[in-house]
Amino acid sequence: MPERASEFPFVNRLVMDFPFFLKYYVDHCPFTKFGQLEYHLETIQRRRELGSAKAALKDNAYLKSLYKTIKAWGIGLRGSKLRPFDDFVSALNTRAMEISELDGLKLGQGGLEEESLVSGIWRLIETTQIVENKAKLVPCSKTLHHILPDLIVPIDREYTQLFFGWQNPEFQYAQAGCFDKAFRAFVHISNMVNLGQYVGTGWNTSLTKVIDNSLVGSILYLKSKYKADEIS
Repeated sequence: MPERASEFPFVNRLVMDFPFFLKYYVDHCPFTKFGQLEYHLETIQRRRELGSAKAALKDNAYLKSLYKTIKAWGIGLRGSKLRPFDDFVSALNTRAMEISELDGLKLGQGGLEEESLVSGIWRLIETTQIVENKAKLVPCSKTLHHILPDLIVPIDREYTQLFFGWQNPEFQYAQAGCFDKAFRAFVHISNMVNLGQYVGTGWNTSLTKVIDNSLVGSILYLKSKYKADEIS
């Protein structure tokens, strides 16, 4: 395992008990508000039908579906200020070339230069102006996940932050380092687990969403067994 990934005690546990945590997520999924799953499925299906990120970024039906999906996923609530739809679309199209360069890549596939890939994805996250707030990791990872569903794992505060043990100041103000460590851990997981066997129905829509689901399942399980402050 890469040294940076081994800093996190839950990574090995997730790899070892991946199917258990994935099933735990399915059985105890916390995302039950209408639209969280339904819009996600609609968006991913349309993305697959269009065949490429370039085509998706030109398709109004897809873009509208994407916009309502990330709103259902909490972007634009609390500390995040989502730009209006037209500005959101413009921000994505401003980065269309960089997005297209990543299209077709899969998390953990052989032959990729990890250093340049990590830095390239981070630059894309940092410069995609879909929200007005400075912290881009959560909104952009959730958005780009739906554009590049086999490459980018969606990241959030409630589960991903807790899984990696990041304190609030680190997650808020050192997001480049957080992304670097998380992405390397996700690559390691993808190399250790046959993710493709789990892609299918419900929330298991892609290689990266399967990782996210099992990660969330691991936190849900640990929260059911221990107090939250004992695993943070």
